[in-house]
Amino acid sequence: MQPEIWIGTVEISFTDPDKPNHVEHAFTVITTWASSFEEFNQKCVQMLESHGWKLLSIEVANPVPQGVVFSDEVEDMLERTRVNEAAIIYGTFHTYPVM
Repeated sequence: MQPEIWIGTVEISFTDPDKPNHVEHAFTVITTWASSFEEFNQKCVQMLESHGWKLLSIEVANPVPQGVVFSDEVEDMLERTRVNEAAIIYGTFHTYPVM
């Protein structure tokens, strides 16, 4: 299968550098080149672990659909991914409280 740009919304956990004993949870968008969901998942895990973060779940992930207009942030991520086949780009972290 030919690699193509994938986009996904993922849930992650990470330690806040200002509060080392406090784990935060967040959603973010990730873009990367992949040939399958499994490869997308593997690249997400690899990138996140390199920062000391953990993948909790992939909420949705698919090849980028043609003709869809995304937010400015996501369009910028997609452009940076297009020009670099090794790119794994993540967006803004949207944190939420954990009960």
